[in-house]
Amino acid sequence: MRRSKRIMSFLMVLLLMVPVEARAGDLGGGSSGVPGTWYLGADPSWIDPSKAPIVFVHGYNSAASVWWDGNDMYETALANGYQTAFIDLYPEKDMWANGTMLAEKLKQIYEYFGGKKVVVVGHSKGGVDTQAALVHYGAHQYVSNVITLSSPHHGTQLSDLAHSSSAWWLAALLGSNNDATRSLQTGNMRYFRSITDNHANASKNHYYTLGGYKWGSFGSALYWGGIYLSSYGSNDGVVTVASSRLPGGSIVREGAWNHTTIREGSYTFSVFKPYTMSAQTAAGTFSAAEVSAEPDTSQIVKGGKSLKAIKDSFIIEEGAEGFQMAFLSEKRLPSLKLKGPDGIEYSPSEIKQDTGDFFKGAWVHQFEIGQPKAGNWKVAGPAAAYLLVVGVKSPLAVELKKDQSQKVKASYKTSWIKYDHDSKKKLKEAGKGVKAGKITDGDFSQPGVYNLTTEVTGVDGKGRPFERTMVESIYVDELGKIHR
Repeated sequence: MRRSKRIMSFLMVLLLMVPVEARAGDLGGGSSGVPGTWYLGADPSWIDPSKAPIVFVHGYNSAASVWWDGNDMYETALANGYQTAFIDLYPEKDMWANGTMLAEKLKQIYEYFGGKKVVVVGHSKGGVDTQAALVHYGAHQYVSNVITLSSPHHGTQLSDLAHSSSAWWLAALLGSNNDATRSLQTGNMRYFRSITDNHANASKNHYYTLGGYKWGSFGSALYWGGIYLSSYGSNDGVVTVASSRLPGGSIVREGAWNHTTIREGSYTFSVFKPYTMSAQTAAGTFSAAEVSAEPDTSQIVKGGKSLKAIKDSFIIEEGAEGFQMAFLSEKRLPSLKLKGPDGIEYSPSEIKQDTGDFFKGAWVHQFEIGQPKAGNWKVAGPAAAYLLVVGVKSPLAVELKKDQSQKVKASYKTSWIKYDHDSKKKLKEAGKGVKAGKITDGDFSQPGVYNLTTEVTGVDGKGRPFERTMVESIYVDELGKIHR
């Protein structure tokens, strides 16, 4: 009975929500999605003058309805006495296009509330779009505090992967190679940080951040992303905790949330609520330099488009404690098989369709192997476009990271893709190539963003073979300095 009353109450709340700008249609069944439309929430029974209205900004490949459709954030804010507004941005455009639009809409919302400054809560890329609007397009004057929920302030390595030579074609096939995903490459976000952190408007608002370090259960949409990102540190399946920290901002909390639960009212509203009312000091502030760290070398990444049966392989070295493989393809492959060096065949333990940001729609076939035999592991299946990501748990990762006394002998081959900014700051592909040997700072002197995929093969200190893949993006400034 209690659940039925709660559902009926929430449905009444939805009926009171009105699309204000453009009046593109009634919320009705909880729909939204027309860029530029903003929605006004119902007024609480008593409007507390000490509480600023909250404007909720969605992330990449999403819409305003993400805050109320299957999410109790709107309901929780209303129950706590807040006036609310929600904005539909372009789901697939970069921070420049969305920042321009958001600045205009924040002015309109500010005026609607009688010149009262609002608090902005941005999830994921919505936090980046918000900072672009405030810093670069002058909307700082309409806002008091900004709260970001797992926003990739330094980009996400999943975007680097999506635009790598191994995976760009699969991302393109799934419709995920667009301005939004290109803009979230870590190299491009270094460029964004370089023109934002010291901007005169950067300190005109208080920024507070939340980050998560849970992926969800094995086989879930965020799990394989969590495996891939684990080389770069704690993460929520899409964004690392380090990337969620904004230079000059204050950390509110970094908790056991994944990239979905961190934007749900019952999980985080009470955590960030104190920062919606006044400029308070949270746990600490960070600079861009403090979030940089050399990743573990524990990944193997391969991909291709097989017109015939899939036949691929990778090497697992002696001493590896185990590995997990996520095999992504544009279609479900129930006959996909993984064969060890001893001839034993394995089938996927989970097959689920990805609902995440960068490979949405891909079928993810999950394998988890403990105490694997050393040698060549083979993957076989029907013709398909695919990407395989192997996360290896092994002491070798430490040896490779430190290159201890030259005990590890390795060769390197890097495929690179260069992107340039046009006059509107958009990234356009400007070239590509392959380089043998280790990459040095002198290899990429022309300004721009480079996506690098490096294949590492060799033998460890005992002469045992191994392989790894390193995917990164870098930013080269006008002086030729490389920002990693």
